[in-house]
Amino acid sequence: MKISKLVSTLVLFVFLFSLGFAGQAQDTTISFLTPSWGVPPNGVDAFAEESGITVEIQSVQMADLFSRVQVASAAGEAAADVIFITEEAISNVVATGNMLPLNDLLDNGDLDLGDFEFLDFFAIDGDRYAVPSYLQLVMMDYNVAKLAEAGYDAPPTTWGEFDEMARAAKEQGVDEYPIAMNAIHWSWWIIALSMGDPMFDEDLNPVFADEGSKAREAMALLYTWFADELISPEILAGSISQHSIWWSGVGVFHQGWQGSVRVGNNPDVSAHAPNVAYMLLPEVGNTWNLPAGIGIHVDSENVEAAWEFIKWYVDDQNMIDIYNAVGLYPSRISVSSALNEADAIEGYDVMVEQAMRVNDLPRAELWWGPWSSSVSEHIREGAVTGASSDDVIDALAEEWNELKEEYMM
Repeated sequence: MKISKLVSTLVLFVFLFSLGFAGQAQDTTISFLTPSWGVPPNGVDAFAEESGITVEIQSVQMADLFSRVQVASAAGEAAADVIFITEEAISNVVATGNMLPLNDLLDNGDLDLGDFEFLDFFAIDGDRYAVPSYLQLVMMDYNVAKLAEAGYDAPPTTWGEFDEMARAAKEQGVDEYPIAMNAIHWSWWIIALSMGDPMFDEDLNPVFADEGSKAREAMALLYTWFADELISPEILAGSISQHSIWWSGVGVFHQGWQGSVRVGNNPDVSAHAPNVAYMLLPEVGNTWNLPAGIGIHVDSENVEAAWEFIKWYVDDQNMIDIYNAVGLYPSRISVSSALNEADAIEGYDVMVEQAMRVNDLPRAELWWGPWSSSVSEHIREGAVTGASSDDVIDALAEEWNELKEEYMM
């Protein structure tokens, strides 16, 4: 990280602000790098008119976002002034020193820090690199009417029951492809964690590869769903995501997120509306947190303007607009409480209970990013070729150990 540049930038900011020159951010153009779901649905033009700050939005896939930040940072340049970070961002762009520590900006009193949940999620060694913009437990939802048509009046409490219900729905013609899950790391993790597998021990050894582990059982189960076409072959072809398939009306069960029912019950988007509800993950029921944040690139030359945009981005109206548009659960307690009091958050009680069952993964480790990408590649390749799930697990453990050794040297 460029310490001298960081210090000079922050000193300049404090100096200008203390002189009352906050208006210096006006007549500035900043860039915002984000995946599509991070694009504000409303208000950017109004923000520009009020603040004098024009925002150029660059919407990309998360994998492309990471590579853009890394390539630009290697050249000492900012990929964008403001960066939206989620998924594997901690290992890909935070721990690698590409983001500006926001401690001084957060301490200036512009934001009520006590109103934000997971404020320290993107923190390393006491430095905070993002303001949380939404919360996201990885969850599952289901079509209540379809499950009832298959003969079940409640969601499964074990993965064995889940498998039984999915097969019954297929056999009875309720749904040809009853499980809307993707051929990626998330599908394995959600089954393994909820079965109770810790995945890694305190020394970051890959205990998921232990003989007889729940993670091995989870991978084997996932592969049977692909082999028996309980999951649509379009998923393996890579032409569509589990969310797109689900919203088109395919599936009884869906790997979603905290807020996905909001989208699933929107008749303008989803053919499942109004029959979607959350289900607690079966068995032990553990999941993991996947919040998002918004921060500033360490090489940005527009720190003050970027901070003004961040403050606007995490205000209540924008959080409400984003929740209504794409079901992303607000990170501010006051906003989520107001939505709940207005009965705008469907399945709130299930969210709360699911939030008590969490086993977070070691995503701050530098090798997590490349390893997690490899997990998805192995899962998809194994499902296409009919590889042994045990062989896939062994290969993933070997790769984890090699990367761990390489990055810890």
